[in-house]
Amino acid sequence: MMIDGLVLAGGQSSRYGKAKMFEQYNGKAFYQHSITALSEGGCRSVYIVTNSGLAPSISSADAAILVEETAHQGPLAALAFAMEQLPRTDWFFVLAADIPFVRASLVADLIKEIDSANQIIIPESGTRLQPLLALYHRDCLSMIKQLLAKGYRSFKPLLREARLKRVAFAGNQADFMNINYPEDLREAKRLLSDLNGKEKIE
Repeated sequence: MMIDGLVLAGGQSSRYGKAKMFEQYNGKAFYQHSITALSEGGCRSVYIVTNSGLAPSISSADAAILVEETAHQGPLAALAFAMEQLPRTDWFFVLAADIPFVRASLVADLIKEIDSANQIIIPESGTRLQPLLALYHRDCLSMIKQLLAKGYRSFKPLLREARLKRVAFAGNQADFMNINYPEDLREAKRLLSDLNGKEKIE
């Protein structure tokens, strides 16, 4: 069974005002933290799915870059593109680059939940599903193509159609902090500092 990690890093970051994936904490860009979590959590290889405008600014010896042919088509299209580029991969661990506080231990815990009965392994933090931090089997590709043909761009319709395994986590778990605005990053740093015993996060 081959499991590869996908860092989705091709968004426009329109709410943030600039490319979020290059924002830093603890001296590393968001996307670099994502790569570390996926690789140390058990993924065989890690790929950054992005667009031609962002790709030249990405620097990582630990991940290959997949440049989408058409930019800004949404996460569903990004996953389909990666699945077609990586025909030998069985499971794809999707991680959005704006969820930078994910730990390798959470990645490993989700990988342990893989079974042959389901096509998606997804965390449920409190009552909220986390489709941008989840495992997708190759079997989803045909469904994704049908949804894209109907104009869908997000994962929500796929979650309704595929065989889904929910894995429960606490609703306030730091791994699921999503950064959409600059103030989100400031608040996340404050919360993480409190959780780590006032340890400074830069």
